[in-house]
Amino acid sequence: MNDITQIKLLIVFGATLLSIYTIVLLLIGPLNFLGRFIFRILVGGLSLFILNQGLTILGVDLNLGVNLATSFIAGHLGVIGVCAMVLIRYLLIV
Repeated sequence: MNDITQIKLLIVFGATLLSIYTIVLLLIGPLNFLGRFIFRILVGGLSLFILNQGLTILGVDLNLGVNLATSFIAGHLGVIGVCAMVLIRYLLIV
């Protein structure tokens, strides 16, 4: 290989690395949001499960459904969301 070919090869290699780096940076934002979203749903579902088990041990029969909607509410609204769901469930039972 002569010098011109090596320089062209280095330019193409550098442009390829820069393109890959740019694409990865553009994808990190949405993937980070999606990861946080899924993590919150999992934490919400786990908290509802633990709440259901704890209330059952204490003798309180207040079963909150653990599904995608309730996990989303519990994960994103936190304690306030869980309290609201318990209150709504209590009002529907009585």
